[in-house]
Amino acid sequence: MIKSMTGFSRVEKVSGPYQFRVEMKSLNSKGLNIINQLPGYLSMKEIELNNLVQEYVSRGKVQTRVQVKFLEPPKVLEIDKNVVRAYYSMLDEIVGELSLPEPVKLSDLLNFREVFRIELSDEEIENIWNHLVPILKEALEKLVEERKKEGQKIGADLKRILEDLSSRVEEIEKISDQLPALYREKIKEEVEKILPQDVSVKEDILENHVAFMATKVDIREEITRLRSHIKRSLELIESDESVGMNLDFLGQEMLRELN
Repeated sequence: MIKSMTGFSRVEKVSGPYQFRVEMKSLNSKGLNIINQLPGYLSMKEIELNNLVQEYVSRGKVQTRVQVKFLEPPKVLEIDKNVVRAYYSMLDEIVGELSLPEPVKLSDLLNFREVFRIELSDEEIENIWNHLVPILKEALEKLVEERKKEGQKIGADLKRILEDLSSRVEEIEKISDQLPALYREKIKEEVEKILPQDVSVKEDILENHVAFMATKVDIREEITRLRSHIKRSLELIESDESVGMNLDFLGQEMLRELN
């Protein structure tokens, strides 16, 4: 069964003291290209995430975005006081230069994300990851299912095209069987136009020429190869293998035989 390389999934769940939102998007790519957007404190888990993605997906550009919301206050939340002072100094200078009526407030400083820094212990990070993994797996399963659904549509369309091509090959073969007789009549007509009416053409010479032309336009070998490529393509469409590159190659070969 063909699997498309495009798909999207989203899973939002509460697990333990955390609320998770995982989004996965898959696009076309020659190989497997994994791009992750993780909270900074989970950056050490990126290799594990890559390995997890590879268990489900073999080709495509897979983008994963993970958001974590703490339902309970984190064990370690720090404020970078030097950053706060720097922002305050900058804002206070702007207030003075512009002669603004209101001074810098604490709420103004809290709008800057750089002010806060979460310093989680390895134990806390591991706990977050353990809660996150099942949600990642669910998102990957949904992504694979979406790619299958898209692939089924593509496979059905390809199957219809191949079956139509197969019927046309049969028509071509029937016509090709008539080629020697058609060439014989065509050659005879051309010769009769050129030669005087009282001059006759020897049948053996005419037949030899017809036989020579028939060998030049013989397409039985191309038809045999074309049928073989169609048969193999139909088998690949129903296969569980990764078939994109094989189908691409067979498509090029079929075009060559048709030409």
